[in-house]
Formats: sequence, C-alpha cells, structure tokens
Amino acid sequence: MRTNAPNKVRMLGVEDLREANELKLLHVIRDRQPISRAELVKATGLRGGTVSVIVNRLLRASVIHEGEAAPSSGGRPATYLQINAEKAYVVGISIGVHQTIYGVSDFNGRILTQRTVRTESNGRDFLAQLGKDIALQLRTNFRRARFAGVGVSLPGLIDRVAGSLVRSPNLGWRDVPVVSILESKLDLPVHVENDANAAALSELWYGPMEVWGAHCLLFILVVEGIGTGLILNGEVYVGSRIGMGGFGHIPLDPAGPACSCGSIGCWEALASDEATLARFAAACLNSSDRVSSLHDLIALAQSGDTCAHRELAATASYIGRGIKGLAHGLAPEVIVIGGQITAAWSIIEPILLHELQGEYLVPGISLPQLRCASVEQPPFFGAFPVALRSVLHKGKRFHSGV
Repeated sequence: MRTNAPNKVRMLGVEDLREANELKLLHVIRDRQPISRAELVKATGLRGGTVSVIVNRLLRASVIHEGEAAPSSGGRPATYLQINAEKAYVVGISIGVHQTIYGVSDFNGRILTQRTVRTESNGRDFLAQLGKDIALQLRTNFRRARFAGVGVSLPGLIDRVAGSLVRSPNLGWRDVPVVSILESKLDLPVHVENDANAAALSELWYGPMEVWGAHCLLFILVVEGIGTGLILNGEVYVGSRIGMGGFGHIPLDPAGPACSCGSIGCWEALASDEATLARFAAACLNSSDRVSSLHDLIALAQSGDTCAHRELAATASYIGRGIKGLAHGLAPEVIVIGGQITAAWSIIEPILLHELQGEYLVPGISLPQLRCASVEQPPFFGAFPVALRSVLHKGKRFHSGV
C-alpha cells in the first residue's frame, strides 16, 4: 500500500484498481486452484484481455505458476494456474488489548504456525521482546523459507507514514514506533494497519468470492472497542495518513457510560465486549461470578440464562443502531460483523436485522446484506494480507530466514 502525503485524503486511482484486480484474481486462484484462464474470466467477471495481462504479470513475478494442461476441446490445450505457495512467507501479528497472536503464513494464505502471548502495558519493551521471540522462532523452524515481510494489526490510531501507533486508549500505548522496533529485531519490512482495516482485509482474503462483487463493504469489528473498516472496489479506504475507522466514538446516548476517548455514551462504550461484560456484571449479580469473558457470557446465554441473554440482546440492539446510521451514510452493499459476539449469531442476527429497518433502507435497493465474519479472529487473519500485498509491489526484496 502506498503512503500519502500528510493531510491529503486517500483517493482510489488506476494503481488501486490494478492492485484490486490482482488481489481478486489471486483470491479466485487460491480458492479454486488449479484453474484455467477461461475459468478465471468467468469467475471474476473481468475481461479476457485484463485477465491475460494480470496473469502474465503474475507469472513473470513467479507469484503463480502453470501446472498441468486442461482437457482440450480442440486446438491448443489450456494450462491450469496455481499459486506459488513458496513465493513468499510472511509473519502476521495481531496486537490485542489482552492478548497478542503471531504466526507464519505461506503465499497461499495458509497459516503454518501461530502462538498467543499476553500483551504487556509497556509497548516499546513488549514489541522488542516480541521481535526477539519471533526471530528465534523463524531461525529455528523456517531457516530455509524466504520471508517478504511482516503485517501488524493494532487497535487505535495508526500513522502509516511514520509506522507508529499514535494513541490507543484501550491498549494504553502512546507514540510507539512499531515499525522501527520490529524491523530492528526481525530485519524484515514491517507494515502496520489498524485492526479494523486488517479485519476487513481478512474478509477479502479468506471470505467467499461474493464479497468481491460488492463495490462497498463495511466491516464492524467488535472487540474491547469497536472499529470499522471500509472496502471500496476491493481496496481498503484509509483516508488520510492516520486513516479512518473512528465510528466507534460516535455518541449515541448522552446519558450513557464514559468512553475511553473521553466522551460520554459513545457507540463503543455501549456495544463493545467490555461494555457488555460491565453491564452484565452490574445487572446480573447472581450469575456474574460464572462469567470472566464474552465467551463465558455467550455460553451462559445459550444454556438458557435469561439475564445473559438480555444483555447480549441489548448489545445487539446498540450494534444495530450504530450500523443503521452508517448504512444510511455510507450505503454499503455488505456489512460484516466480526469478533467474539458473532458466536451468539442466532441471538443477535434477528435484532440486528430489526434495527436495520427504515424508510430509506429498501430491500433489494439500499438495504445492505448482513453477515458474520468468515474467520474467528479477523485482525489476526487480516495481518497476513497486510504483508502479502507488498509482494505484488515492485522492488520488494526477499529474505531467507532471519
């Protein structure tokens, strides 16, 4: 992803369209390999000439390779295309408020290893140690692998130009030079992205092909906070150098609880995992000793606990009110919900659909499709395409081991 000059809005141009088409083609090849060029044209809806140009470019870059010949119907037989899984390996890191997950993926997006560690309050020290741990893992287990880079997803305000986390109230970090710290330990290019944008990328990379048919996709990440990622024509829209995604801090209730941003009654303060657990603990004293996580709360609700069910329903209503406003303003064709809350999809989906009703949200015209995320840990899975996309850019160097 290219960076932007300070204070300039990120616009989608020819390069973005080319990159989006490349990613679209790679998604189809990964999902349906081996696949012929003719099948690619049919699956993507792109013109035959466009597919041919992109395929040739990817072949020259060794991103894909030709395999066995397809059955001939007369004339020269077509050849099947496959992803060159060993073209590049990448490291994906998802830094969360309580836990950090890191792992290694091949170019197919297949996750080969992953490990979870506790996130520490001192960002600089934590990242330095994390970098050392990952470097040791790569030297030990992936000595002969060629690594293209590292993708990092973080909650909070990201400065993509500086490669730093400017501020994350939920994480408790401020002005942390993420890229410089990790690059010094790993000797690999590091790419940072907001967790909600990374989550949106995970839907493109690991989700169904139908996602690519949407010109506008809105991803709502419900974790300790609420983040939003916007996909326009297959490309993450990031706005200025610090990006967009702060819809979680839109005030919904002037009499609501305090938010980490300093305001009152924000969407995040009403509908995040932390907000749900806090509301449950205050309202359901008889059951609160059995709940230490949202996972526990969902299990309790599914076992028939009416108080747990009521608080999850309240959260669903808050989420629904927020996405209704965004649906009116952004007009997405698809809205994807990600996070642990989706484990209670049978409880929350009817409430979300009810909240999305309105005179300006017309089925078949302006009412968006609503679905839960394709993966259980979207920010972690999204960290891999954050790094893998850099492989498509010219001039990237590769590294054998660390």
